[in-house]
Amino acid sequence: MRNLKVRSVVVHDTLLSNAKYEGQQNKASSVSLSSHEIEAVCVSIENRIFCACYAGVCELSSEVLKLVEWTEQRNGARIISFDHLSDEYLLCTVLSSGVVLIVDYENGTVERCDIIPTELCSARWAPDFHVLLLASSEMLYFVTRQFEVLNEQPLNSSRSGREELMTVGWGSKETQFQGIGGRKQPGKVDNEQPTTVSEYDQHRVLLAWNGDANYVAVSYVDNLTNFRQFCVFDHEGELISRLQQVSNVEETLAYRPTGNIIATSRYDSDKREIIFYERNGQRRSKFECGPHQGSLINWMGWNTDGNILCVQSKDLAGTAEEVSFWCVSNYDWMLKYRKVVNDGFLLACWHESNPNQFCYVARNGRANFIDFEFTYNFCGGIVLSIAGCNVRVTDLKAAPIPPPMCQYELTFPNIVCEIAQYNDSAAFLLADHSLLAYKLREGKFEEYAEYDTTDLSQDCICYNLCLNNSNQLSAIIASSHYSICNLNLKNMNCKESICLYSTEKPLIWHSHMTNGFILQRIDGEWFSIKENKDKHCYLETGILFETGSALCHCHYSQTKDIIFGISKTNDLVVNGRSFFKYVGSYTADEDYLLTVTFDSHSSSSKLQIAELKDILTTDKQISYKSSRAIERGAMLIGYETGGTRVWLQMPRGNLETIHLKELLLNKLKKLLNDLHFKDAAVIMKKHRIDMNLFYDHNPEFFMKHIGQFVEDIGSAELLNLFVASLNNDNVTLGIYSENYSNSNHIKLDKKAVKSNENKVQKVCTTIREHILSLDDIHITDLYTTVILTYLKEQPPQVSKALLALREQSLKLPHGKELEKKWIAYVSLLAPTENLFNVALSTYDLNLTLAVAENSQMDPKEYLPLLADFQTQSSPAYQKFKIDIYLGMFRRAIRNLSELDDRWNEAAEIIKRQNLYTEALIVYRGKKTYLALCELCANHLMNKRRFEEAGLLFKRANNMTMALQCYQSAQKWREMIECGQIMNMANKELSDLLQKMIPNFESRGKFMDIAEILSFVDKKSNMVQIVEYYCKADAWSFAMNHAFGNEELTKIVSQAASVRYEQILQSIENWENLLEQYCCRLEVVRENKENSLKAAIKRFEDHDLPASEVFSETSSAMSDISKISTVSTASARRRKHIEKKKKVLKEGTQYEDAALLNALKDTMSLIDSQQDELISLLPTLVAVDAVEEARTIQTHFLTLLKNTSKVIGIAWPTHLSAHMIPGPLRETYRDKNGIIRIPEENKMPDRIPFESELMRPQIRNVLWQLEIC
Repeated sequence: MRNLKVRSVVVHDTLLSNAKYEGQQNKASSVSLSSHEIEAVCVSIENRIFCACYAGVCELSSEVLKLVEWTEQRNGARIISFDHLSDEYLLCTVLSSGVVLIVDYENGTVERCDIIPTELCSARWAPDFHVLLLASSEMLYFVTRQFEVLNEQPLNSSRSGREELMTVGWGSKETQFQGIGGRKQPGKVDNEQPTTVSEYDQHRVLLAWNGDANYVAVSYVDNLTNFRQFCVFDHEGELISRLQQVSNVEETLAYRPTGNIIATSRYDSDKREIIFYERNGQRRSKFECGPHQGSLINWMGWNTDGNILCVQSKDLAGTAEEVSFWCVSNYDWMLKYRKVVNDGFLLACWHESNPNQFCYVARNGRANFIDFEFTYNFCGGIVLSIAGCNVRVTDLKAAPIPPPMCQYELTFPNIVCEIAQYNDSAAFLLADHSLLAYKLREGKFEEYAEYDTTDLSQDCICYNLCLNNSNQLSAIIASSHYSICNLNLKNMNCKESICLYSTEKPLIWHSHMTNGFILQRIDGEWFSIKENKDKHCYLETGILFETGSALCHCHYSQTKDIIFGISKTNDLVVNGRSFFKYVGSYTADEDYLLTVTFDSHSSSSKLQIAELKDILTTDKQISYKSSRAIERGAMLIGYETGGTRVWLQMPRGNLETIHLKELLLNKLKKLLNDLHFKDAAVIMKKHRIDMNLFYDHNPEFFMKHIGQFVEDIGSAELLNLFVASLNNDNVTLGIYSENYSNSNHIKLDKKAVKSNENKVQKVCTTIREHILSLDDIHITDLYTTVILTYLKEQPPQVSKALLALREQSLKLPHGKELEKKWIAYVSLLAPTENLFNVALSTYDLNLTLAVAENSQMDPKEYLPLLADFQTQSSPAYQKFKIDIYLGMFRRAIRNLSELDDRWNEAAEIIKRQNLYTEALIVYRGKKTYLALCELCANHLMNKRRFEEAGLLFKRANNMTMALQCYQSAQKWREMIECGQIMNMANKELSDLLQKMIPNFESRGKFMDIAEILSFVDKKSNMVQIVEYYCKADAWSFAMNHAFGNEELTKIVSQAASVRYEQILQSIENWENLLEQYCCRLEVVRENKENSLKAAIKRFEDHDLPASEVFSETSSAMSDISKISTVSTASARRRKHIEKKKKVLKEGTQYEDAALLNALKDTMSLIDSQQDELISLLPTLVAVDAVEEARTIQTHFLTLLKNTSKVIGIAWPTHLSAHMIPGPLRETYRDKNGIIRIPEENKMPDRIPFESELMRPQIRNVLWQLEIC
């Protein structure tokens, strides 16, 4: 489908041109040069043109004629080869005498090399110039670059080639029974039998190398049979194969640079064919390339990429020569371009390194360098593909038909060379410079006018046609100057073409803009010209930008004022700035830019899309919206404007249509905003777009128009798909977040989360309510959606769905059939084996029977069961029996609670199913509630939950058991309360309480003992009460009881003095521990810092980069070396590490963590001591121990100051790497478990947030006394 378009033309008027050569002859009349004297022409890699004549060598493209003479060295021999050796910038001429002349044109020297003393007829250098192949009439000579004969081979040899296919003739025509039809008929020619050469065959030996210079094809005429033969040799001279013979073969030969394809031509009656062979000699394919009569092929050759085949031919009358350019797609060869030169060619060849550049030098001395590019003529979904005199028309929107098929063809009187399209108009440029105008009418192009091209010269090249909306057609005309011409229709008043702008610098591309044109020069300079109405001409308005080199595949968006193009490095350049890399093809419209990018390291290409507004609004590098992998080598044809389809052509020629997600979502957004819900649903279903987008696109808008949504879709199938896909996730924040990145959907979703909205529940409820508000006809059509809304809720409300369909079916005349249909629909979504039980759980036995009849259940199973349920007289007891059958014991208890006479059955189920909590809720307010409380209390007492059991016994008015439970639970206050309710004697109650004192004393509950003794007999137990308060450190309670009693005060004084000594000893111990731990922590951190510095220096000395990966070795904490990929700690390993952090042993890996934990534990004890000092200090003052109070206050204040100082050392405000607890290898282990050595003084990428890193806090408690 791609067309071969002329990208640029560079015209050189050489010394042979009339205008230049006449002036040159006047200056140097002693030197004469004409085209008839030129024997050979070649082109250098810099496009310098050299020619060889009898006298010597000169450069035609030079301004000054310089002749390097070789008359003496040549000695009158004929030139058979004339080449430019680009690797050494030398000219090499092979003479028929076996002599090679090496010409250094710059220095003006000629070197002669005698190689073979025999008459040569042909010579050809290999593409890399390492082998020179010489041919005589009988022999081939393989010559090295040093001009030494490497190998000699006879042209006509009887031996077989190395890769030649061998056959004994089985299956051939000669071995088969022919019958009457096999007899030779007069005039019938066997195409597989060779024929003698034609009268136009010059008996030349033709040589053609492949691209990598490993093989060479040879075509020669067998002198014995006068047949033209073909064979293949490798670069060392070994015979590879002989090509299969055909009749009427011509004197042509070409070797494709890639793919090992050899081409030649033959004629058959009035047509000519190009035949292709494999390297092994087997014939592969062919195509017809035009009529045979009156023409002759001079040369064939592929470009270096092997995708364009050029055929140079001439008519036998000698009036004109032409070059035709053929391309293949999907095994179909198409003639894409033809150039006719009336004067004939001096040279026609492909450029050595630029695969798309073709050069020809005409006999009038004008040289043309034509750059081609492949492009698609795509507009409005219609692709126009050139195939010789025909143009194939394919409407991709109707059907993406791959070539060579098409919807219809347009036939023209000559070869079509270029096409211009705009909306429904098209212009076709023919090889004879005819220019036809077509318009699209009723889906087909029809000719309606012709442009006037009579004033265009025959030797000019017209390219880069540009058509605008007013049928104004402009083109670049390359001749002696480069012009922008406006071509007019013949039926207009102004018939001739108008030259709008002319320059001597080559122009590559132009496009219409407002009141002017945008142009690109060959050096990459972009400028504009605008109409000057006063001067009636177009003038340059200034340079737009420069790209350094010319851009190809250019496109201008007039509405956006954007210029696109691809640079020679495959960068997509937009308005002179490179935006994307590795772009193979692209297409753009007013909204989107689509590109196909490639990567040399990837086996596939990527189809990517970006928004034009991102390109226009940012100067930074932008990213693609979405990306999709496609086959490597695929080319982008175009995409449907305002639609979703993207068309690509694969390397083999087949077409693919892709619906890009970005385009789909863009179209869906428009449809949803315009309330076209059904169209959106159809697209979502076809392309598997998540239908949650209906709601998530704009939740408030959707809920506001949900009624219109249901009615517009009007299809139960589409509605069911939507409901079935519903979930509480927001797709605009998930899979489609990239397409909603610039919207306010994130804020909307946060609001929805805060308000705890349930999307599925809300949408299902609203849809169900709206459908049920419609008339019966619509409800019937959409009732499966109503059913699905029940089933979509969480958990699925299958029973509600069954009850609803049962109720709805009873309202309709054909309810029985509908009920059966709806039950079948429910069974599709709910498991069949559970559906009977769900129906039974509705307690509607008729519905259950209907469900069972529509299932695969055996009537012998469900009919007796339903009959048994119907025999139950009480509805509540019937429901209870159903619940028991279904195993729904909680519902069974609820139903049975309505029947007071069934308490025994309920109690049995409660005990068997352990439903005590549920029963307490259900039986609240029932007559049997107190019996249930006692039942639950007994259960709790058996589980030794005495406190809870006592609470329920108390609620059941069983105070005896309540007292027993509280006694077992050691709850003395509740025992007193129960005893008082029971009017128990004080002595009996006191005896029970005193029995609890030993247990409390063993558990250290001295406060409880003191309070029990106060309840039993406070007066007689006063001494014991005070002693127990002192043991509990409740000094304020002790002083309150001892106040006014010297004996009791003495007891308190003695206990306080003992406690004073204990606290002083604790303060001393705490101070020692703080000092010990802090000093050791400083030593550990210093060693850790030195180890880290040594490790960094050691790796720097070995020239290892800082980001190198290293592993843990040995058990030494500071030794870091080499590579490890230890996985992150498992739970078991984590527990093991936590144990290590509690071990205070010098030299362990986690010693610093253990020291920090020990400091925190010590400080926690110091902090808690403040609570006791609040009451202890006043007590010491009250017993006249003021000095002791002052001493303890002073020592403890000093301890608090030292503690604050230690906190500042152990937990500093600014953290360094060596202060992070744990081994260094764990400190510098990344999230992947890999240890990376840091740069100097660099913190790790992440710091473990462990508890030992948290600084402890000493509370500010008011415990000090002013009098101390």
